[in-house]
Amino acid sequence: MNGVLNILKPPAMTSSDVVSHVRRILMQKKAGHTGTLDPGAAGVLPVCVGRATKIADYIMRGDKEYIAEITFGAETDTQDSYGSVTRTCESNIMKEMLACILPDFTGKLLQRPPMYSAVKHEGRKLYQLARKGIVVEKPLREVRVHEIELLGGTCNRFLLRIRCSKGTYIRTLCADMGEALSSCAYTSFLMRTETCGIRIEDTYTLPEVEMLMQAGDVERAVQPMEQVLSFLEPIYCDPYLYRFLTTGTPIDLAKAKLSVEPDKEYTVYCKGELIGIGKKERDTLKIVSMLKELGDLRR
Repeated sequence: MNGVLNILKPPAMTSSDVVSHVRRILMQKKAGHTGTLDPGAAGVLPVCVGRATKIADYIMRGDKEYIAEITFGAETDTQDSYGSVTRTCESNIMKEMLACILPDFTGKLLQRPPMYSAVKHEGRKLYQLARKGIVVEKPLREVRVHEIELLGGTCNRFLLRIRCSKGTYIRTLCADMGEALSSCAYTSFLMRTETCGIRIEDTYTLPEVEMLMQAGDVERAVQPMEQVLSFLEPIYCDPYLYRFLTTGTPIDLAKAKLSVEPDKEYTVYCKGELIGIGKKERDTLKIVSMLKELGDLRR
């Protein structure tokens, strides 16, 4: 089985736990998620299975969309509702006040990864250090917030829709909004609704996947790699190039009459099949991620 399962991760479950359940249900060892979703958060968690594990990094790079509830008047050590309250403050934040500062939190931003995160320091995850009371200040990272929409709310509690780049911490964004309004705030609810075009409307719960597996119909829940990689521009090669492509031999662009831009990745097709992901190297097209199995290549 090769493809991507769009799992609806429930709250209070780690991303690694989800992958372990998928491996057990599908009886397949080769599986991995496409970027950690906080244990307390719910929503889209694509799990790559089989050869599709090779495209996990490409999915991970894509933009994300979240629905988040921000609550003013308190802050926690994890910046969400699963942590311990570290400070409270008098707060009377109204909708108009929050709306005024949202433009300041769009575009390029610098964020410092929170201590309760999966970012690593000297081989250990920050949250592992945080649980032992060890504080490490990681350098600021540049992220991009494309859009923030204020969906509703009254006093001190508001619902936001946020579209952002990979690596954006919504918890930190909400905490920073609290500071910007001379208050304090935490993320009281978080749901990822999209990652790299994979939407929450198309998710399956783990029990649903298990039922489909028992019914022998689990393939319907697996998105093929061709579909998941549709955000990359395709290149269609002549059939005579099949044996070169599938052995990783660089293709002379001029001889193959192919037009390829530098520093851009493409899905490469030949004989109607997805061969892999390729990019320009000097004057050739090079497969940088082979998506064909060796057994598929003996033609």
